[in-house]
Amino acid sequence: MKSYRWLGVAAAFFLSAVIANATCFDVSKGQPSSLSGHLTHRIFAGPPNFEDVQKGDTPEPGYVLKLDRSICITGDEFADPSHMFDEVQLVPGDSNAKDLSRLRDTDVYVEVVDPMPAMTGHHHRPLLVWVKTVSSARDITQSYGTAATTIEAFYAALRAGNGKLAADFVIPEKTKKGPFSPGALTAFYESLAEPISLIDIQKIQDARFKVSYHFRSGARTCDGVATVTMTKRNGRDFIETIRTESGC
Repeated sequence: MKSYRWLGVAAAFFLSAVIANATCFDVSKGQPSSLSGHLTHRIFAGPPNFEDVQKGDTPEPGYVLKLDRSICITGDEFADPSHMFDEVQLVPGDSNAKDLSRLRDTDVYVEVVDPMPAMTGHHHRPLLVWVKTVSSARDITQSYGTAATTIEAFYAALRAGNGKLAADFVIPEKTKKGPFSPGALTAFYESLAEPISLIDIQKIQDARFKVSYHFRSGARTCDGVATVTMTKRNGRDFIETIRTESGC
């Protein structure tokens, strides 16, 4: 009997230690005011049963932020500080809905307001927050010493509409004519209604990278994905090919 009692005390002590070391936000004080993590788009199940859209429940699209570490919340009768979780439901505003769509499936930094614990079936994670601003949280230091810095420079030049500079980062034989020529690059990227933004770079292999980007040409918006293959010339990195996967 004593051993069981000791195990119960040890378990309670361990739980209290975990909670004490965790980040526990007080929603009554407007906490948290910012979060960071991996942003994904989900389709939740709504009424009548809030279980499965493939069994007749209404689809409720939404966004979830996957945190790097678990948190807890307090300050409300619906908040359970002993419940640890690592996913937060994001509610977009009119001014940032497009930004959330553009940054989905990437690491982001989010400024938030009006945090509240889940109270109804329409609340699909323990904590809901309204998005004030959202921006990329990509760690640029991961590009140090890799060919990704050349890719970043290429897209930075395109964003400025400077096709001549962008072409400097491409193997010379592809810049004589065609889509990688300075004139062609300038003509397209200088005329965009919304300049191109590099959203994310992920290394696939030593010389191949997956990039995501966003731009708007006239009324058409592009949330693009491409595979960039790199090559070395005299110790310097150059873009060899760019294969788009999204049609833009």
